[in-house]
Amino acid sequence: MMEINYDPQYQYVNLDNGIRLSYVELGDKGGDTVVLIHGATDSYLSFSQVASVLQGKGYHVFIPELRGHGNSDKPEGELYAAELLAEDIAEWMNKAEIKLAHIVGHSLGSMVAQDMAIAHPELVSSLTLIGSAAKFAGNPTIQWLLEGDNEFPGIANLAEVPDDFIRDWTASTNYDEEFVKRTYTNAANLPNFVWGSVFRGALTADNSETLVSVTVPVQIIWGTADNLFSKEDQLALIDALGSGHIVFKPKPGIGHNTHWEGKLYAEIADDIGSFIEGLN
Repeated sequence: MMEINYDPQYQYVNLDNGIRLSYVELGDKGGDTVVLIHGATDSYLSFSQVASVLQGKGYHVFIPELRGHGNSDKPEGELYAAELLAEDIAEWMNKAEIKLAHIVGHSLGSMVAQDMAIAHPELVSSLTLIGSAAKFAGNPTIQWLLEGDNEFPGIANLAEVPDDFIRDWTASTNYDEEFVKRTYTNAANLPNFVWGSVFRGALTADNSETLVSVTVPVQIIWGTADNLFSKEDQLALIDALGSGHIVFKPKPGIGHNTHWEGKLYAEIADDIGSFIEGLN
């Protein structure tokens, strides 16, 4: 069993907007650079296992923690739209002297990755989008998370996110009990305003008309049991990207947190590595 570093050495960058972002750097500084961007309510932990495999393959790996998450600052207010998070990452890359990287994003992180390729193409060598879509706007599951129904009142209507909801939200079949425990604890420790602000910000994301400007190669990884984004969402994403270099890798029976399930993190890391190697 691979040993995962769940207590890495964090580094910090102060952005011009006053927000301090935390990040982890791993691997061979001479290797191709890979930036792994986690999803909503996640942290470094989300890609910790994938990063360990990529490190072993000789890549220079960075995992930034988005504003509101992990050890990064958590400003209050409606400051969590994907394009704002992407501007954070672009400035962080410049301040950390990361001139060019293969960008990998999961869920909300995939929308941040898209915005990076649209607004800052000079920083992006390729995209790998995991659990993604061309738009989050109008997504019924995200809408339900915020507004609820007869059985669940919705995050926007609660003073505190219920513990049983957080346990369901972070549940996985990951082989490592420590990963599962820490992932739950991370989400449970998030301030309630972050949950609401992040999902309200997610519902503003729509790149369906702008993804055509993306010229870098794109890999799309999608679990066929994803309860946030459907096969139709994947086809719409591919269509929005146009006729460029696109690799589509569905994972049968796997849910939204594709790289968390079982030991699938190793396969996802292999997919990322193979995709990058195929570009050289």
